[in-house]
Amino acid sequence: MSTKFLQQGISVKKKARRSGVRRMFAVLWVISCACASLTFAQSSGKSDLPRRLVKLSVAATDAKGDPVLDLRAGDVQVREDGQPRPIVFFRFEGTNRTISPSAPREFINRPAPALTLIVLDRWNERLMTMASAWHDVSVALAHLESLDRIYVYFLTGHGDLLPVHPLPRPDADLRVPAPTTAAELVAKVNDAARAFEGFRDIDARDPVLRAKTTCDALSMLSLRASMAGRKNLIWVTHGFPLSARLVTGEWGDFTVSVQNLAQMVSRSQMVIYTVDQSEQGAGDDPAGLGRQTLKIFSALTGGRWYASNRTAEAIARAMADARGSYRLAYDSPVRENGRKEHKIRVDSVRRGVRLLTRETYFGDEPDPDPDQSAEAAFNSQSRCPFEATEIALRVAMSRRAATAFHFDIYVDPADVLIHRPGERFEGGLNVMLALYSNSIFQDALLPNQKDLNFTQEEFDSASKNGILIPEDVTVKNQIQQVRVMVFDRALHRMGSVTIPIR
Repeated sequence: MSTKFLQQGISVKKKARRSGVRRMFAVLWVISCACASLTFAQSSGKSDLPRRLVKLSVAATDAKGDPVLDLRAGDVQVREDGQPRPIVFFRFEGTNRTISPSAPREFINRPAPALTLIVLDRWNERLMTMASAWHDVSVALAHLESLDRIYVYFLTGHGDLLPVHPLPRPDADLRVPAPTTAAELVAKVNDAARAFEGFRDIDARDPVLRAKTTCDALSMLSLRASMAGRKNLIWVTHGFPLSARLVTGEWGDFTVSVQNLAQMVSRSQMVIYTVDQSEQGAGDDPAGLGRQTLKIFSALTGGRWYASNRTAEAIARAMADARGSYRLAYDSPVRENGRKEHKIRVDSVRRGVRLLTRETYFGDEPDPDPDQSAEAAFNSQSRCPFEATEIALRVAMSRRAATAFHFDIYVDPADVLIHRPGERFEGGLNVMLALYSNSIFQDALLPNQKDLNFTQEEFDSASKNGILIPEDVTVKNQIQQVRVMVFDRALHRMGSVTIPIR
């Protein structure tokens, strides 16, 4: 994924020395994912109005908290700053999607559970509550029915992000490692916790360093989990205060830094569930300073905040939310008011249905270049052991010669953005093929851009049979697998399917 650094502000409440303090204390820098909003011109009457495509991950639950799996776009209403906004894309992304059986020599990608990452945070935890946090995580893991796509990290008292049960490396092969057992994973967590027992580094008393180290770790993990689709992050932590007295005696405010990191994480489709492991007893936070920060992270990413000792509940809820997850995009006018925060409210007209998504976005989010975003997504997916399933694909393969193959790629049009500015239906896709030998990445062919432009009859046919994209490829004899990847230039959604050719 292409990256750049975004400077994050730390405001100081004493204006007379604001600039001096900013020079003394490094502002927070985080690694940014490609932005998930897109500005475009859409015809409206006689004028072309600049518009922004705002994309949301929405979890739907009923009154009992169970996931709702059958919502339609007509069941949902979106308001931004109190104004209704038209929904231009709506798609169910849970694992219960109906997939027709594949035909002979046809290959499809099937929905899979969302990734769930658990971070046990020693860097921000107090010594008296670390034991309860460690025990809480271990008990939660021991009682999980399945550990499929669950990964655990430890933020040590030295500020290092330690992989306990890490995500597959980006340079690994396409073969997913055998799943670990609950007993094995608990043992790994216990070993890591014992290895890093003791006091934090003394520099952790510096509130700027404490906040910066935390945000650097979260942004690094977000970048590491750059796979397509929704990701859940369970952050078991005491958190850090939203404002704190600096070593100069002045007060620093980290609100903008927290907002920027939360927005970046949200754009990568990571949803944060915070477990405030210090609500009561020895680790009580009577002023609620750390709790306020945790609630902001959850609210700005579409997650939930939990009180102490509720890690198991947070994991269960995150998984249930992912099963009832929808991807939604709506059309919003572009404003010229800088960073203004825009409030988002998503409701259902169906009785008893509750929708959860991030609460805001900011008007100064930059517009990504579609080709650069596609290149970053293709590079990441080429080395990912998991198939991308945001776009459903069916690929029929035929051999033309010993090293020549033909692929008929069928894209589900319901998974991509196709709009109708006039009499025709339009959209844009990028397609790329990656080549592997014994599941190890070898090379990738140059991507092709597929501009969609359908009449009503052609669109009806594509809706029934899929959007056909033919591809011919000649490969070396040692190539054993080909991965077909399709990227939506507007929604930044990805689909992939890997095909054995020998």
